Amino acid sequence: MLLIFSVNKITILAIPGAGNSLQELHLTGFVKFADSVFATVLPSLPSLRVLVLRGCVKVGSATAEAAARSCPLLSTVNLNYTAVPPVALVPLLKTCPDLKVLKLAGIPNWTDATFAKLSSAVFQDESFKLRNIQTLKLRHLGLSESSISSFLARCPNLVRLDLSFTHVHRPLLVVLTEARIEKLSLTSTAISSVDIVALVSSLPHIKYLALGALGGRQGSSVAIGNTSAMTMTDQTLESLTDVLKDFGQLEKISLVGNTKLGATFRGSGALGYFIQCVGRKCKYLNLSGVHHLQSLHLSGLLPQDAENQPPRLEQLILNNTGVDDDATPYLACCPNLVVLELAGTKISSKRTCYLGFCLVVEVLQVLVSFLLSTPALNYKR
Repeated sequence: MLLIFSVNKITILAIPGAGNSLQELHLTGFVKFADSVFATVLPSLPSLRVLVLRGCVKVGSATAEAAARSCPLLSTVNLNYTAVPPVALVPLLKTCPDLKVLKLAGIPNWTDATFAKLSSAVFQDESFKLRNIQTLKLRHLGLSESSISSFLARCPNLVRLDLSFTHVHRPLLVVLTEARIEKLSLTSTAISSVDIVALVSSLPHIKYLALGALGGRQGSSVAIGNTSAMTMTDQTLESLTDVLKDFGQLEKISLVGNTKLGATFRGSGALGYFIQCVGRKCKYLNLSGVHHLQSLHLSGLLPQDAENQPPRLEQLILNNTGVDDDATPYLACCPNLVVLELAGTKISSKRTCYLGFCLVVEVLQVLVSFLLSTPALNYKR
């Protein structure tokens, strides 16, 4: 594996000297070098399996075509934030049958019109399938569901899919339910609340779900700050909770930026119900920017049964929410926390220190209990 950061053109052109057995090449963030520079390197790397060119903004058709001609064993291709047009992927999709990971986020000029050239060249053949693709990242592309659905229909074995900040309106139910989706990101898309609940209901194997800022302006990250555009309400969250509470594999969920949550219910309401039934079972929970989230909503972190099983949470993101010092006893019930983010909240530094102390004590208590219950480790005087 060869990872290169912040070097000059001569260094990149010298990569073939590493030998034709090189299997991984990571070149990230090179904004000055022309497409031809990267294209020149690839013909000498026939054994390449992983190609990461993220953020090399001038990488385009020449590099993509060189990869297709010279690197038939590619299984991972990351072209995020490059300038590769859709049609330049045609040879790559046809000549790299082992392709498992394809990342195309943030490439400018990916529209339904430009995508049509790729579609007509590849997807007109109904028998053409990308059977090995498991990860597909289309984040921040100007594509609607008509283009995206034609792509997804050729990927029957998808496991991880990112459509955040795209122009998707409909949930692509038929396509996604046929796959075994474990990770789905739909942040800042205009999919309706009803469709979101129906879609999630059909994904029982989901492990990671990102539903941030739903209803945001199509494909616009600016929309996350636009409260009036948000469509996830307390009613939607209740319906979603009813579905997710029985999903035993769910580990990570993000509801970041859904600013209408908590606005209509008093007491613990939908947010409290969600945290009690779903949030506490996850390892990662991001509620950042949910401004109406209050300390009481976190009461679902308290012990729920006679066995006193603590929440599984390892990372809890509460930045820019309404929680205050009253949240301390609830947060102290999470002994597995490794990351706790509280920027922009009303929790005082004094209570934060107290919370840190409580978590340390809780971990020590668990450790001592473990030591005492393990015969081989029991100390006998």
